[in-house]
Amino acid sequence: MVEPKFQKGDYIISRNSGNMGIIKGITKKGYYQFEAYYGAMFDELKDVKDKNYDLQINYQKFYELCTEDEKKKLNEIIKEKGEN
Repeated sequence: MVEPKFQKGDYIISRNSGNMGIIKGITKKGYYQFEAYYGAMFDELKDVKDKNYDLQINYQKFYELCTEDEKKKLNEIIKEKGEN
């Protein structure tokens, strides 16, 4: 299995797609699970509480840690979309 490059609580972003997430943990099968995940293509906050929205560990190469500004932006999106 590929070694995970992110840990619980990390904010990650795919700069190519704009997708962002907060890591909840990693499963034994090698999938990242999220506390929150924002899909930029459809400007959609994924429903990770009722459904498992996972990311296979091999796709971590497309993600980086968020900057402080990006973390603030994701937190604002969560607050805004969570209220609707």
